[in-house]
Amino acid sequence: MVKTKTNLLLTIFIVLTIIFNTFSALKFFEQNKKIVYVDNLKIFEKFNMTIEMKKIGDKEFNIQKLRIDSLFSKVQSPLISNDDKELTMQQLIQAKDELEKFNKKFAYEESSKIWIRIKSYSSEFAKENGYNLIIGSENKTNILFADEEIDVTTDLLTYINKKYEGLK
Repeated sequence: MVKTKTNLLLTIFIVLTIIFNTFSALKFFEQNKKIVYVDNLKIFEKFNMTIEMKKIGDKEFNIQKLRIDSLFSKVQSPLISNDDKELTMQQLIQAKDELEKFNKKFAYEESSKIWIRIKSYSSEFAKENGYNLIIGSENKTNILFADEEIDVTTDLLTYINKKYEGLK
């Protein structure tokens, strides 16, 4: 009977030790996780690659817009014949459609490329700074509360711009 009590006490001691160690380990890992957040909109808009791609897109947009404006002026001219006016209207409609397609395609393709680059650089940034998780939110709309101390938007933006420029 003493042997049974000893075994029972030993088993209880072992179980309690396992529970305590598990709880301690969970607390340790929980405290060492570094979670931060960034403002996605700021990151995207102020990333140098975005600024460069916007300039390229604006340049192409302005070229196509000049063509549309020229066609529109031609249609408005009192000197244009009805046949030329009809042909020019068709060209104007086609040019507007092409501009709209260009804008949609350019915005989608370039945004995708930019986000791929941002995610790649963010991963490197997280590893270098020991972050386990970077939460992205636009103007904190998806975050109910976050201490300003864990907002690393400026740090990440500086990092990705240096990385993009080949300075890091």
